[in-house]
Amino acid sequence: PLTAYAFTLTLKTCPPTPDDWHRLRKAFLKRLNRLGLYRCHWVTEWQRRGVPHLHGAFWFPSVPGCDSTPVNVLRHWMDLTAEPYGASYSAQHFTLITDAVGWFKYLSKHASRGVTHYQRNPQNIPPEWCKKTGRVWGHTGDWPTAEPIQFELDDSGWFKLRRICRSW
Repeated sequence: PLTAYAFTLTLKTCPPTPDDWHRLRKAFLKRLNRLGLYRCHWVTEWQRRGVPHLHGAFWFPSVPGCDSTPVNVLRHWMDLTAEPYGASYSAQHFTLITDAVGWFKYLSKHASRGVTHYQRNPQNIPPEWCKKTGRVWGHTGDWPTAEPIQFELDDSGWFKLRRICRSW
């Protein structure tokens, strides 16, 4: 079993370059890996004031000894960001993901935003970042998967299946 959290992590001031943001995100995820991170999805979006923030979800094993409480995850973010970028505890947000439906609603809300939305609008990107924003989304870890189910169809069955899929 896994425990999952949706998150929004913010800064007060913008890292000087996209490379600084990349190093910060990479150092944070490395710390989470040490806590037992199983899977993470993340996306960088922009605040109107030209500072990036990080949205996403973490999945940790639900086992004794996995010290992945929001308090510990937040402590690692604050250790990396409070001094150089003015991050504060009150500006960070964690929510327990209790089911797939809630998480898919969250994802669809963010996925439906176009480039004109302020969080994706190029006008909110600092001039120093415009030549190279760096990667704006990613994931770590793998989901457990099972072997695909294999079955055989004759021509008649294949054409019936194809019609069903196309009509759906």
